[in-house]
Amino acid sequence: MAKGSKREGGGIGELLAYAGDRKFLTYLGMALSALSQLLSFGPYVCIWLVARDLIAVAPNWSEACGIATYGWWAVGFALASIVVYFVGLMCTHLSAFRCASNIRKTTSEHLLKLPLGYFDTHATGELRRIVDGCAASTETLLAHMLPDIAGATAMVAGLLVLLFALDWRLGAACLISVAVSLGAMATMMSGKGAEFMKAYMGALVKMNKTGTEYVRGIPVVKVFQQTVYSFKAFHDAIAEYADMAQSYAGTFCRGPQVLNLAALNGLVTFLLPVALLLAPGELKTTTPFLAYSSTGILLTPAPQRAMARMPSGSS
Repeated sequence: MAKGSKREGGGIGELLAYAGDRKFLTYLGMALSALSQLLSFGPYVCIWLVARDLIAVAPNWSEACGIATYGWWAVGFALASIVVYFVGLMCTHLSAFRCASNIRKTTSEHLLKLPLGYFDTHATGELRRIVDGCAASTETLLAHMLPDIAGATAMVAGLLVLLFALDWRLGAACLISVAVSLGAMATMMSGKGAEFMKAYMGALVKMNKTGTEYVRGIPVVKVFQQTVYSFKAFHDAIAEYADMAQSYAGTFCRGPQVLNLAALNGLVTFLLPVALLLAPGELKTTTPFLAYSSTGILLTPAPQRAMARMPSGSS
């Protein structure tokens, strides 16, 4: 990448400019992640097809045809989803590693050009956090979060298509849990949550700064026998960071997160009342749908990858 090249745009586009000729791998990885999510619907569709055929011939189960074929198709979809997701992660990681490496090189070259007075007003720990920690955070964003976001978007779009294709009324009932989940997540991520992130990053920088200074000053501390007193600043920074994180996670996020998990994992709670209203006149339509939805809930873990990544000091 040429020095002094102008990086247009902001946010993700500006970061990807550091990836150079591997920039396209990020977009390819996101597309493969989305495709992997769509392929992961295949086994559940096959389960629904099996349930439909069995219910159609009940109780003469032997008359059902193609059950084994559906099973092999389900295995094929599952394996294809895993392979495609793995290839997508490989692509995003290759791009992210190049991006993080170029960011570290560019930052190091810039620090060499700064006057000595700059280093008197900026602690070593703060600079280390910028050079190493921020580049590692960028790597996490490009290698993991972007493909996860693409996959989650494809999952929501594909799920809505499937739900409304099977039965629009039950599909609309499923949207209730999605709306409750999105509302709970919005509560955690906006307002007080956004203010917390600013304070969180400040406390994280302070903890890294005091930690680095403490380690670098250990020889001097031992000479003057000031171990306990020198550790106080580092201890206070750790305590401030821990109290802030615990207060946010244990007090502010507890209610919305419980509501979020309950809405996602209790999807059948929204489906059953609608199914009972539709029965018995349309039992043949609703029963396979409930079998499909219930199986998906039981076999699929709660989609918490975006929320599970709490901010951390390292990648």
